[in-house]
Amino acid sequence: MRIGILTRDTNSLFNWELRIIEHLKNNPDFEIVVLMKDGRHQQDVSESKISKISNLLKRKNLFGKFLFYTQMNIEQTFFYKRPTSVNKPEITSYLEQIETIDLFPKRKGFLDIFSDDEASKVKAYNLDVILRFEFNIIRGDILNAATYGIWSFHHGDNAINRGGPAGFWEIVLKQPVVGVTLQQLTPELDGGLVIDKAYYSKHWAFAKTNMMLTENSVNLLLKNLRLLKQGTYNPTKSLVYYNELYVAPKPLIALKYIWHFYSTFLKKVLQRVSEKFGKRICCWTLFIGKGQFMHSTLFRIKPVKLPKGEFWADPFFYKHNDTTYVFFENYSYKTKLGKISCGKVENKVITNVVDVLDLDYHLSFPYVFEYNNELFMMPETSENKRLEIFKCIEFPHKWELHKTAFEGERIVDAFFHTDTSSQMWLFLNKQTAPESEADSELYIYKIDSPELNKIESHRLNPVIIDARVARNAGTTFTNNGKVYRPSQSNTHGIYGRALNINEIKTLTINDYKEETIITVESNFRKGLERIHHLHQIDDMFVFDAAYKRM
Repeated sequence: MRIGILTRDTNSLFNWELRIIEHLKNNPDFEIVVLMKDGRHQQDVSESKISKISNLLKRKNLFGKFLFYTQMNIEQTFFYKRPTSVNKPEITSYLEQIETIDLFPKRKGFLDIFSDDEASKVKAYNLDVILRFEFNIIRGDILNAATYGIWSFHHGDNAINRGGPAGFWEIVLKQPVVGVTLQQLTPELDGGLVIDKAYYSKHWAFAKTNMMLTENSVNLLLKNLRLLKQGTYNPTKSLVYYNELYVAPKPLIALKYIWHFYSTFLKKVLQRVSEKFGKRICCWTLFIGKGQFMHSTLFRIKPVKLPKGEFWADPFFYKHNDTTYVFFENYSYKTKLGKISCGKVENKVITNVVDVLDLDYHLSFPYVFEYNNELFMMPETSENKRLEIFKCIEFPHKWELHKTAFEGERIVDAFFHTDTSSQMWLFLNKQTAPESEADSELYIYKIDSPELNKIESHRLNPVIIDARVARNAGTTFTNNGKVYRPSQSNTHGIYGRALNINEIKTLTINDYKEETIITVESNFRKGLERIHHLHQIDDMFVFDAAYKRM
């Protein structure tokens, strides 16, 4: 596939843009044919300093922009530095070998108007897609210079947020998530043909949110380039837009955000101090119920009592010799690490708790399963950068490493699912962007067995890019003949804020569809602010929920 890029010089490209180039460079299905740069920058060098100052003073909202960009620079310098995960000299050397042309569109306000001659110059390269890293709002026949047009990110959901800065207004307006729209450009600002959308969890700080948003969006582009290569391309028209065009904040909004930033930062510092004195912030505990979770009344269920200095989360039931056990993450506030513990379940009380897997890296999500009449555990070991499966040598406390996969990748919350045709699938989430979370992308793989000798990636991977529903929250379960996948709803900047129950409608190697039946909030008990994991077996269920502080 022949690709052209509207780009700046390598030194001024952001890490996420360099990552896109790196992926294209390493994938034989794609070829970067030509780089198109803004030739006007060379002409602008002669502009006098007096002229530059004069133009600056003519701009609107100068004080608001000063406050905002000063705060942004403070955040990026002292709090959240931009990642540098790409070998820039290597990418620079690669790009120097690619043909480069200069373009000279006419500037009219925020518009860059390209002539028919320049459009013809680009068309001569017979490009399939043009990626936009440079230029303002594009006008002219250059929009049709590649078979599938010019692709560009709008780092926002263009149905509710057009303009920018990317990730700022979602914080100020207290929107639940931040969106990204991948579009084929048309003359309408941020209102092009929608190729795909994604939704990510936000952070309380703008710089961190902006970084997460841009870095995470790389996979949205790469996924749709792969689908285009496979013959799938169905962009849709943007829906009606009814909000204002967002721009840099005016002074009052900028000051309100600055107050929000430093007051939140101070609150975080005080929370850490209170932890030093034994206060448990975001303390997860377990709840055990009878019957089906889908039809339960949660306020009737009492939490499990916890030992001091720890929390319990990510529970999984296992029945052994007619006794029900629960495996769970046992997190220490002192060591800041999780280990796997196990206890007996007797009358909704957990007794005889023992540690079963305690390593020098963080462990959680202790998914246990049987295979060939033996017991295995596949806990989350993302800190060790691989998927690990342990085999039980002596129940419940002795385990040994049996199998590894996905070397070098941060895999979280993985489990196996067997469909009605006895085909096995591996569901998991990944952290694929630097300095980001693993909450937004769901991956599915067709496998031969839990031995993972043959792993086939789903055609749509990641099958979901949406922090509201993507991250697994336990294993699949059936109810009245239907299959459900619990998932986390990571919204409003709160990890594990709510629990979704999603019905799996379609699962093949080429397609995946699910529908969220209900989203469960943690309103059933005073002091709770999160609920993010469920395990259902037969006529029992166990879930976790977190108190804001204990």
